[in-house]
Amino acid sequence: MWKRIGKYSLPIIICLVLLLTLVPGCGGGGTEKTEIVIGASRDLTGPMAGFQDFGFAAIYNMWAAEVNAAGGIKVGGKYLPVRIIEYDDGSDTATVARNIEKLCTQDNVDFLFGPTGTTPLFAAAPIANKYKKIIICGEGGATTLESKLVDLPYVFSVLNYSNHFQMPVFAEIMEAAGAKTAYIAYIENLHGAEYNLTAQTEFTLHNIEVVGTSSYPVTIADMEPIIKDAMASNADIFCMFGYPPNNILFMGTAIALNYSPKALIIGPGANFEFFSGIFGPNLEDVFGEGAWNRQTSPAANELADKIIAAKGLENLDWWGALVYYSSLQFFQQAIEKAGTLDSTKIRDVMSTSKFETALGLMWWDCAAGGKGGGLLPQACYAGQIGQWQNGIFQIVDPGDKRTANPVYPKPPYPTP
Repeated sequence: MWKRIGKYSLPIIICLVLLLTLVPGCGGGGTEKTEIVIGASRDLTGPMAGFQDFGFAAIYNMWAAEVNAAGGIKVGGKYLPVRIIEYDDGSDTATVARNIEKLCTQDNVDFLFGPTGTTPLFAAAPIANKYKKIIICGEGGATTLESKLVDLPYVFSVLNYSNHFQMPVFAEIMEAAGAKTAYIAYIENLHGAEYNLTAQTEFTLHNIEVVGTSSYPVTIADMEPIIKDAMASNADIFCMFGYPPNNILFMGTAIALNYSPKALIIGPGANFEFFSGIFGPNLEDVFGEGAWNRQTSPAANELADKIIAAKGLENLDWWGALVYYSSLQFFQQAIEKAGTLDSTKIRDVMSTSKFETALGLMWWDCAAGGKGGGLLPQACYAGQIGQWQNGIFQIVDPGDKRTANPVYPKPPYPTP
């Protein structure tokens, strides 16, 4: 005989409890997702804050708005909207780490977008991986991270960078052009150190002698001593490996001092349309890291129009925008193919699939035979090195992706 508890019998109560745990929105295990939440630690303030308007964030916010306008991402037969949570890190790496930890443990986001810069990316990647959150990394190189990708299966680094495959291509271009000597200026952080080391290695392999180097802090306010040292070296090539504020300062000072070497390559900054807007004809035949342009493909041309409509002409990024947007198209297709928001199942799809994107057919080279983190193969990129020619950031890589022949030596700056 059943005992009575109040006016209900024990079996009825047991049935009610079981039923409540199975009803969506009640209990723990049966809760249905109503949205896809993606977290990001970004420099909304600080010395790198400009990237929020011109870099990866400009593209992922545009993509999210586009996805939501179309009804969301299809997950197992249901369309879910995307919501992005952004925390300010003030361009501070320690704050990046705290933000990523909070997004994973308190906000319990589904996925992550990477922070700005090589050093913050290096800090964020292992935390995301610890919590099994796929992180799509935008701005930032992974030279130092590459050897660790075997143990970071949830990390997917999108951008091309120093040894992947920019400096090898640039050194090849310069050797073919007849350059013999180079001077390198680099920022005192992981980004600068990686580019300096890779450039020195590649120049040596291509019979180009590095005749001088200078490092500088991110807060540098006077480029004149570095430029005068480079002028005294009479190097054929000057490499400016820094961030946009440093590169703007350098370019303005170089023009004022009439420093116009035979080849000038400028890191993040020169690839943006706003750089052309600032320096105009003075930027003619200056090299930058990237690259893509409207000639890359009809899809690339369409994307340029889309960015202008959403963000304005000055927001065009001729290095990262195409690959950022394409990686998000790929990610969306991987989620839909997996039919779940389970990061492990989605990353397995990402490591084994090829999808059509604005970049063309896209896939990942994943470490540990597909079990580790991913980098894009060289074949997926539109270009590695760009050069401003008549207001267009032309791809000057050797091979069939080239949209213009490289100009060497660079002509003097126009007469004011």
